[in-house]
Amino acid sequence: MCHDHKKDFLKNLPVNYPLGVVYLNGVPVRVSTFLNQNHETGLAYFMDEEGQAVVIDIAKIDGIGFGETEVG
Repeated sequence: MCHDHKKDFLKNLPVNYPLGVVYLNGVPVRVSTFLNQNHETGLAYFMDEEGQAVVIDIAKIDGIGFGETEVG
């Protein structure tokens, strides 16, 4: 997915949108919700299942899983 398309996709997600996993260079990272993104820095902010903030470089996102996602 092109960097600009990822930014546009995330821009359209509402705050606290439920997710399951974000793939970074093919590696799954469990997240529970999308918080927001910073257009200037290219960073996206998510919350994990323990309530901790997860900051991810949008350029490194390969994919996003919605709902219950099996990560093994």
